[in-house]
This record gives sequence, structure tokens and C-alpha cells, in this order.
Amino acid sequence: MNIKLPSLLVIITASLLFTGCTEKKEEHTPVQKSEKKQDVFLLQDRNISIKAKLDDDGFIFDVKEPVVMLNFFATWCPPCKAEIPHLVNLQEKYRGKFKILAVLVEENVPQRVVEKFKRDHEINYFLSNSPQNMKIAHVTADMLHQPQNFPIPMMVLFVEGKYFRHYIGMVPEEMLESDIKDALKKVGK
Repeated sequence: MNIKLPSLLVIITASLLFTGCTEKKEEHTPVQKSEKKQDVFLLQDRNISIKAKLDDDGFIFDVKEPVVMLNFFATWCPPCKAEIPHLVNLQEKYRGKFKILAVLVEENVPQRVVEKFKRDHEINYFLSNSPQNMKIAHVTADMLHQPQNFPIPMMVLFVEGKYFRHYIGMVPEEMLESDIKDALKKVGK
């Protein structure tokens, strides 16, 4: 098989973009069901805090938007960075009905680094850099029966706090938008 260098680079780049990065974390003990019901997570984006309380169907978020997407990402992850423009578009298009809560799954990242990342990528959605980020990430992975070293990006869509869909790796904007529209149809039902 004779593959030229440009073709090989295209194949490697495509495989990175359409797969996820693996989180570089140690093993984590799954949370017991009795503990889960009591978990309340405080997600923090600079001066804004959002509570997410775990319940039997998903999370109760203290936001006004009925459709919420948890987006687990890392600043070093190429697919995570590549999906940012799509998430920015969707957040703008469905403002007031849909809220993205990005959860950084890197520990001990200084807030100034996160703020620069947010500015550099023109992120218009909530980006949590909270000490509780890894805990909510592991509890969500448990909920989805994902391994604790789950690949990122990982996104989970909720309608009025109830699990709706989840995605592993980079997802086309059109697919996310279609699912957001379907989720919005479920509001109030």
C-alpha cells in the first residue's frame, strides 16, 4: 500500500477530530447510589456559581433554561478545541432555552489560564473551573456506565434535569442541533 505523506496527515487529523481524547486520571471508586442522591455540585465560572443536584433521573440545575448540556473537556484536547465554535454557535442560537455548562476535567488549572483559554476561543457559554469538577465528571460517567477514564470530549444533554442523550468524542454541529430541537420539544411533557 503506497500512502503519500499528505494523505497520511489527513487520515491522522481526521481520526483525532472524530474520536475523543482519553482523560489522564487515576482510578476512581464508583459512587454508591445512596451517596449519589445527596450529591450537590457547585460549578464555578469566574464570579458565577451554578448548583447541580443529582437525583434519580439526572441533575437538577439551578438555571432558567430547560435544556442543559454538560460538556466535559480539557484545554489540551484537540477534539475539545475543535468543537468550541460549534458550541458557541448553538449557545447563541438557542440562548434562553438551552445552556451549555462546560466542565473542565483538568485539576489545579489557575483561573487566569482558564480565562485566557475562554478569551482565545471566544467562548460564550459557562465554563466551570471548580474543585468539584472531577467529582461531577466521575458521577456522570458512573450514571452513563462509562469507565472512569472516559474519553473526552463527553457531552450529556438533559431536559428539565432528566437525562436525554450523551455523546463521546467530537459530534457534528448539525447532529447536536437536531438533538437540541428534539429536547426542546420534550419541555413541559
